[in-house]
Amino acid sequence: MDYNTDRSDLMSTSSLYPLTKEDIPRAVECLKDAFKDDPLWKEVFKNDPDKDNALSGFFTCPLLYGMKFGKVYAASPEIEGVAVWLPGKYADMTMWRMLRCGALSYGAKMGKETISNLSIVSKQLGSERKRLMKNKSYVYLTIIGVSSTAQGKGFGSRLMNAITEECSREGLHLYLETEKEENLTFYKKHGLTVLKDIMFEKINLPMWLMSVSL
Repeated sequence: MDYNTDRSDLMSTSSLYPLTKEDIPRAVECLKDAFKDDPLWKEVFKNDPDKDNALSGFFTCPLLYGMKFGKVYAASPEIEGVAVWLPGKYADMTMWRMLRCGALSYGAKMGKETISNLSIVSKQLGSERKRLMKNKSYVYLTIIGVSSTAQGKGFGSRLMNAITEECSREGLHLYLETEKEENLTFYKKHGLTVLKDIMFEKINLPMWLMSVSL
């Protein structure tokens, strides 16, 4: 089954706006604003010589990757919120897959220290995800963010409802990570539970690993 073209998901995503490559600049700005106060990404990018450009590259990568291997939607054509989710088999953003989707070159926008920090994060998250989701069929919610001015207006729930409905219909687990403890209430409202909380090596900041079987 081609995850990008399967028509059985139309009900769950009919209220959303499917992003195109032309929408990427606006989607990147939405995500940069949504995560501007995020403690983990502040630490990861804090010494980047061109932080704004590096963040643009960073958020472009999952959008391109999702368009190739998964799904990328906004809450509406105004792009107040964005979500990228993938079949579990594509959860690892390998070099070859990054090259195939056109995202690899965006890594060049990041400084060496930033890349090193991201490597710590991705390596630790990848190993934990593989362990926690071993032998399970799941969807990986790679990223979800709502711009600061649109938060509290239901856009995040609109995205989450579409994703959880899809997982429920397909009988899949939903897996995600969040680096902000205050986000736990939102995700728990949508049926997720914390599987484990971790502390990143060297960076010394936490992440909560969550899942729901629907």
